[in-house]
Amino acid sequence: MLCAFGVDVLDPRVSLRRVWVLGNRLPPWARAGGEEWSAETHMLALAVDHLAHLIYVSRAAAGDKGARVPKPLPRPALAPDRAPAPAPEPQGRGWAGVAAELATMDQVRVIRDG
Repeated sequence: MLCAFGVDVLDPRVSLRRVWVLGNRLPPWARAGGEEWSAETHMLALAVDHLAHLIYVSRAAAGDKGARVPKPLPRPALAPDRAPAPAPEPQGRGWAGVAAELATMDQVRVIRDG
């Protein structure tokens, strides 16, 4: 807590509630045994991967023979309970298929009416 927020939790003037609130708001790099990357960092790495693939496709479409398939950025290992589920078989074309594929992605919450 001292490194992340500058609050000494051993100080008797700091309440238990304050320690609890700060503990729940710790950044990922300050958590012991927590995630190494935040959700924003994972999304940024995904955007970089997609951009690299788009550049590769553009170069290949323009006839560049030296274009190589880009490798994705290395990610930190996930805990076994947080590992992504295997990719499902394609559901078919159309919005329903896309929605079904999105629903299986990690960090996606599906809300159904009725």
